[in-house]
Amino acid sequence: MEAESAERGKEIISHFVLVHGACHGAWCWYKLSDLLKNAGHVVTAVDLGGAGLNPKDGDGIRSLAEYNEPLARFMEALPHGDEDGAEKDEKVILVGHSMGGVDLTCMMEQFPHKIAAAVFVTAFMPVPGTAPLQLINQVYERNKTWGDTEFKYGLDGQPSRPTSFKFGSNFAREYLYHKSPSQDITLAERLLRSMPVLDEAVVYSSENYGRVPRAFIVAKQDKAIWEELQRKMIADNPPDRVYELEESDHSPFFSCPARLARILQEISTHCADGLIHTY
Repeated sequence: MEAESAERGKEIISHFVLVHGACHGAWCWYKLSDLLKNAGHVVTAVDLGGAGLNPKDGDGIRSLAEYNEPLARFMEALPHGDEDGAEKDEKVILVGHSMGGVDLTCMMEQFPHKIAAAVFVTAFMPVPGTAPLQLINQVYERNKTWGDTEFKYGLDGQPSRPTSFKFGSNFAREYLYHKSPSQDITLAERLLRSMPVLDEAVVYSSENYGRVPRAFIVAKQDKAIWEELQRKMIADNPPDRVYELEESDHSPFFSCPARLARILQEISTHCADGLIHTY
Protein backbone atom coordinates (compact mmCIF):
# COMPACT_ATOMS: atom_id res chain seq x y z
CA MET A 1 0.00 0.00 0.00
CA GLU A 2 1.26 3.44 -0.88
CA ALA A 3 -0.04 6.22 1.36
CA GLU A 4 1.19 9.77 1.11
CA SER A 5 -0.18 12.97 2.61
CA ALA A 6 -0.32 16.44 1.16
CA GLU A 7 2.58 18.82 1.43
CA ARG A 8 3.00 20.32 4.88
CA GLY A 9 1.28 23.66 5.29
CA LYS A 10 -1.37 23.06 2.65
CA GLU A 11 -5.00 22.61 3.53
CA ILE A 12 -6.17 19.01 3.36
CA ILE A 13 -9.38 19.00 1.34
CA SER A 14 -10.16 15.31 0.83
CA HIS A 15 -8.68 11.88 1.35
CA PHE A 16 -8.72 9.96 -1.93
CA VAL A 17 -8.33 6.18 -1.84
CA LEU A 18 -7.31 4.85 -5.25
CA VAL A 19 -8.21 1.27 -6.23
CA HIS A 20 -6.56 -0.26 -9.28
CA GLY A 21 -8.09 -2.59 -11.84
CA ALA A 22 -7.20 -6.08 -13.02
CA CYS A 23 -3.48 -6.98 -13.09
CA HIS A 24 -2.43 -3.45 -12.06
CA GLY A 25 -1.35 -2.09 -8.67
CA ALA A 26 -0.99 1.09 -6.66
CA TRP A 27 1.88 2.03 -8.99
CA CYS A 28 -0.47 2.87 -11.88
CA TRP A 29 -1.77 5.94 -10.04
CA TYR A 30 1.61 7.64 -9.72
CA LYS A 31 0.77 10.65 -11.92
CA LEU A 32 -2.68 11.20 -10.44
CA SER A 33 -1.37 10.80 -6.88
CA ASP A 34 1.18 13.53 -7.46
CA LEU A 35 -1.39 15.91 -8.95
CA LEU A 36 -3.86 15.41 -6.10
CA LYS A 37 -1.21 15.74 -3.39
CA ASN A 38 0.08 18.95 -4.94
CA ALA A 39 -3.48 20.28 -4.80
CA GLY A 40 -3.51 19.70 -1.03
CA HIS A 41 -5.23 16.33 -0.74
CA VAL A 42 -4.30 13.13 1.05
CA VAL A 43 -3.89 10.15 -1.28
CA THR A 44 -3.77 6.45 -0.48
CA ALA A 45 -3.23 3.92 -3.27
CA VAL A 46 -3.86 0.31 -2.27
CA ASP A 47 -2.40 -2.93 -3.62
CA LEU A 48 -5.14 -5.57 -3.62
CA GLY A 49 -4.41 -9.25 -3.05
CA GLY A 50 -1.67 -10.53 -5.36
CA ALA A 51 -1.21 -7.08 -6.94
CA GLY A 52 1.67 -4.64 -6.93
CA LEU A 53 3.82 -5.25 -3.86
CA ASN A 54 1.27 -7.47 -2.12
CA PRO A 55 3.05 -10.75 -1.31
CA LYS A 56 0.18 -13.10 -2.16
CA ASP A 57 0.02 -15.16 -5.35
CA GLY A 58 -3.06 -14.43 -7.45
CA ASP A 59 -3.51 -18.13 -8.19
CA GLY A 60 -4.02 -18.85 -4.51
CA ILE A 61 -6.82 -16.30 -3.98
CA ARG A 62 -10.27 -17.89 -4.02
CA SER A 63 -12.70 -15.18 -2.86
CA LEU A 64 -13.50 -11.50 -3.24
CA ALA A 65 -13.01 -11.07 0.50
CA GLU A 66 -9.46 -12.39 0.26
CA TYR A 67 -8.69 -10.29 -2.81
CA ASN A 68 -10.11 -7.17 -1.13
CA GLU A 69 -8.54 -7.85 2.26
CA PRO A 70 -5.87 -5.08 2.03
CA LEU A 71 -8.53 -2.50 1.14
CA ALA A 72 -10.98 -3.72 3.78
CA ARG A 73 -8.23 -3.63 6.40
CA PHE A 74 -7.45 -0.03 5.46
CA MET A 75 -11.11 0.99 5.61
CA GLU A 76 -11.56 -0.71 8.98
CA ALA A 77 -8.59 1.21 10.38
CA LEU A 78 -10.01 4.64 9.48
CA PRO A 79 -10.85 6.60 12.66
CA HIS A 80 -14.24 5.90 14.19
CA GLY A 81 -16.46 8.66 15.51
CA ASP A 82 -17.45 9.04 19.15
CA GLU A 83 -20.61 7.39 20.41
CA ASP A 84 -21.96 10.80 21.45
CA GLY A 85 -21.47 12.14 17.93
CA ALA A 86 -18.91 14.78 18.89
CA GLU A 87 -16.40 13.21 16.51
CA LYS A 88 -17.56 11.69 13.22
CA ASP A 89 -16.14 8.79 11.23
CA GLU A 90 -13.40 9.82 8.82
CA LYS A 91 -14.84 9.66 5.31
CA VAL A 92 -12.82 9.06 2.16
CA ILE A 93 -13.51 9.37 -1.55
CA LEU A 94 -13.06 5.93 -3.11
CA VAL A 95 -11.85 5.93 -6.72
CA GLY A 96 -11.93 2.65 -8.65
CA HIS A 97 -10.70 1.88 -12.16
CA SER A 98 -11.97 -0.91 -14.41
CA MET A 99 -12.36 -4.12 -12.34
CA GLY A 100 -11.73 -1.93 -9.30
CA GLY A 101 -15.39 -0.96 -9.54
CA VAL A 102 -16.24 -4.39 -8.13
CA ASP A 103 -14.01 -3.70 -5.14
CA LEU A 104 -15.62 -0.29 -4.62
CA THR A 105 -19.02 -1.96 -4.62
CA CYS A 106 -17.93 -4.38 -1.90
CA MET A 107 -16.54 -1.56 0.25
CA MET A 108 -19.70 0.53 -0.20
CA GLU A 109 -21.73 -2.35 1.17
CA GLN A 110 -19.34 -2.98 4.04
CA PHE A 111 -18.31 0.56 5.06
CA PRO A 112 -20.95 3.04 3.81
CA HIS A 113 -20.45 5.29 6.85
CA LYS A 114 -16.80 5.82 5.91
CA ILE A 115 -17.25 6.80 2.26
CA ALA A 116 -18.06 10.35 1.18
CA ALA A 117 -18.40 9.30 -2.46
CA ALA A 118 -17.48 6.42 -4.77
CA VAL A 119 -16.06 7.30 -8.18
CA PHE A 120 -16.14 4.69 -10.97
CA VAL A 121 -13.46 5.53 -13.56
CA THR A 122 -14.47 3.62 -16.70
CA ALA A 123 -15.11 0.92 -14.14
CA PHE A 124 -17.48 -1.99 -13.80
CA MET A 125 -20.51 -0.86 -11.81
CA PRO A 126 -22.24 -4.23 -11.34
CA VAL A 127 -25.88 -4.89 -10.64
CA PRO A 128 -26.51 -7.30 -7.73
CA GLY A 129 -25.68 -10.93 -8.48
CA THR A 130 -22.95 -10.19 -11.04
CA ALA A 131 -19.64 -12.05 -10.70
CA PRO A 132 -16.24 -10.70 -11.83
CA LEU A 133 -15.91 -13.63 -14.24
CA GLN A 134 -19.09 -12.49 -16.01
CA LEU A 135 -17.61 -9.02 -16.44
CA ILE A 136 -14.41 -10.45 -17.90
CA ASN A 137 -16.50 -12.46 -20.35
CA GLN A 138 -18.29 -9.29 -21.49
CA VAL A 139 -14.97 -7.84 -22.60
CA TYR A 140 -14.17 -11.03 -24.52
CA GLU A 141 -17.58 -11.12 -26.23
CA ARG A 142 -16.92 -7.64 -27.62
CA ASN A 143 -13.30 -8.05 -28.68
CA LYS A 144 -13.43 -11.78 -29.59
CA THR A 145 -9.82 -12.17 -28.54
CA TRP A 146 -7.55 -12.11 -25.53
CA GLY A 147 -4.53 -11.99 -27.84
CA ASP A 148 -1.40 -12.80 -25.89
CA THR A 149 -3.09 -12.56 -22.47
CA GLU A 150 -1.82 -15.38 -20.24
CA PHE A 151 -4.27 -17.68 -18.43
CA LYS A 152 -3.37 -20.31 -15.85
CA TYR A 153 -5.59 -23.37 -15.44
CA GLY A 154 -6.26 -26.15 -12.98
CA LEU A 155 -4.49 -24.83 -9.90
CA ASP A 156 -7.77 -25.19 -7.96
CA GLY A 157 -8.19 -28.80 -9.01
CA GLN A 158 -10.49 -28.01 -11.96
CA PRO A 159 -8.44 -28.46 -15.16
CA SER A 160 -10.83 -26.56 -17.43
CA ARG A 161 -11.24 -23.52 -15.18
CA PRO A 162 -8.82 -20.57 -15.28
CA THR A 163 -7.49 -19.53 -11.89
CA SER A 164 -5.74 -16.33 -12.96
CA PHE A 165 -4.87 -14.18 -15.96
CA LYS A 166 -2.36 -11.49 -16.89
CA PHE A 167 -2.77 -9.11 -19.82
CA GLY A 168 -0.30 -9.75 -22.60
CA SER A 169 1.87 -6.94 -23.92
CA ASN A 170 0.20 -6.76 -27.34
CA PHE A 171 -3.32 -6.96 -25.91
CA ALA A 172 -2.55 -4.23 -23.37
CA ARG A 173 -1.06 -1.90 -25.98
CA GLU A 174 -4.11 -2.33 -28.25
CA TYR A 175 -6.97 -2.30 -25.73
CA LEU A 176 -5.73 -0.69 -22.51
CA TYR A 177 -3.11 1.90 -23.47
CA HIS A 178 -3.59 2.87 -27.11
CA LYS A 179 -3.55 6.62 -26.30
CA SER A 180 -1.08 6.42 -23.41
CA PRO A 181 2.57 7.58 -23.45
CA SER A 182 5.04 4.88 -24.45
CA GLN A 183 7.01 5.34 -21.22
CA ASP A 184 3.94 4.43 -19.17
CA ILE A 185 3.28 1.38 -21.33
CA THR A 186 6.83 0.20 -20.75
CA LEU A 187 6.37 0.68 -17.00
CA ALA A 188 3.12 -1.29 -17.03
CA GLU A 189 4.65 -4.16 -18.98
CA ARG A 190 7.23 -4.55 -16.21
CA LEU A 191 4.75 -4.39 -13.33
CA LEU A 192 1.53 -6.16 -14.39
CA ARG A 193 0.76 -9.25 -12.28
CA SER A 194 -1.73 -12.10 -12.55
CA MET A 195 -5.21 -11.46 -11.17
CA PRO A 196 -7.36 -14.25 -9.71
CA VAL A 197 -10.40 -15.29 -11.74
CA LEU A 198 -13.34 -15.11 -9.33
CA ASP A 199 -16.87 -16.32 -10.02
CA GLU A 200 -18.36 -15.17 -6.71
CA ALA A 201 -21.42 -12.94 -7.16
CA VAL A 202 -21.40 -9.36 -5.86
CA VAL A 203 -24.18 -8.70 -3.35
CA TYR A 204 -25.26 -5.31 -2.03
CA SER A 205 -28.24 -3.50 -0.53
CA SER A 206 -29.99 -0.16 -0.83
CA GLU A 207 -29.46 0.34 2.93
CA ASN A 208 -25.66 0.27 2.63
CA TYR A 209 -24.41 0.53 -0.96
CA GLY A 210 -27.40 2.67 -1.85
CA ARG A 211 -26.62 5.40 0.65
CA VAL A 212 -23.18 6.20 -0.80
CA PRO A 213 -23.12 8.96 -3.46
CA ARG A 214 -21.71 7.71 -6.77
CA ALA A 215 -20.07 9.34 -9.77
CA PHE A 216 -19.09 7.69 -13.05
CA ILE A 217 -16.31 8.95 -15.33
CA VAL A 218 -16.76 7.86 -18.95
CA ALA A 219 -13.62 7.27 -21.03
CA LYS A 220 -14.91 7.85 -24.54
CA GLN A 221 -12.00 6.24 -26.40
CA ASP A 222 -11.90 3.12 -24.23
CA LYS A 223 -11.45 -0.08 -26.27
CA ALA A 224 -11.67 -2.50 -23.32
CA ILE A 225 -14.81 -1.29 -21.52
CA TRP A 226 -16.15 0.50 -24.57
CA GLU A 227 -18.39 3.54 -24.27
CA GLU A 228 -21.66 1.72 -25.02
CA LEU A 229 -21.02 -0.68 -22.14
CA GLN A 230 -20.19 2.21 -19.84
CA ARG A 231 -23.45 3.93 -20.85
CA LYS A 232 -25.40 0.71 -20.30
CA MET A 233 -24.04 0.37 -16.77
CA ILE A 234 -24.99 3.98 -16.10
CA ALA A 235 -28.52 3.35 -17.39
CA ASP A 236 -28.92 0.10 -15.43
CA ASN A 237 -27.60 1.52 -12.16
CA PRO A 238 -27.75 5.33 -12.40
CA PRO A 239 -25.07 7.23 -10.45
CA ASP A 240 -25.57 10.72 -9.05
CA ARG A 241 -23.18 12.39 -11.48
CA VAL A 242 -21.59 11.50 -14.82
CA TYR A 243 -18.42 13.05 -16.24
CA GLU A 244 -16.65 12.48 -19.56
CA LEU A 245 -13.05 12.18 -20.67
CA GLU A 246 -13.19 12.87 -24.40
CA GLU A 247 -9.71 11.66 -25.35
CA SER A 248 -9.06 8.95 -22.79
CA ASP A 249 -8.27 5.33 -23.53
CA HIS A 250 -8.96 2.66 -20.89
CA SER A 251 -6.21 4.09 -18.67
CA PRO A 252 -6.88 7.79 -17.96
CA PHE A 253 -4.30 7.76 -15.15
CA PHE A 254 -1.77 7.49 -18.01
CA SER A 255 -3.48 9.17 -20.97
CA CYS A 256 -5.09 12.23 -19.31
CA PRO A 257 -4.18 12.43 -15.61
CA ALA A 258 -4.55 16.22 -15.35
CA ARG A 259 -8.14 16.19 -16.59
CA LEU A 260 -8.93 13.22 -14.33
CA ALA A 261 -7.48 15.10 -11.35
CA ARG A 262 -9.63 18.15 -12.12
CA ILE A 263 -12.78 16.02 -12.19
CA LEU A 264 -11.90 14.40 -8.87
CA GLN A 265 -11.28 17.80 -7.32
CA GLU A 266 -14.69 18.92 -8.57
CA ILE A 267 -16.24 15.86 -6.94
CA SER A 268 -14.35 16.72 -3.74
CA THR A 269 -15.87 20.20 -3.79
CA HIS A 270 -19.35 18.78 -4.30
CA CYS A 271 -18.82 16.48 -1.32
CA ALA A 272 -17.69 19.36 0.88
CA ASP A 273 -20.70 21.43 -0.17
CA GLY A 274 -23.14 18.53 0.22
CA LEU A 275 -24.02 18.70 -3.49
CA ILE A 276 -22.83 15.33 -4.76
CA HIS A 277 -26.36 13.93 -4.83
CA THR A 278 -28.48 15.10 -7.76
CA TYR A 279 -31.73 14.80 -5.81
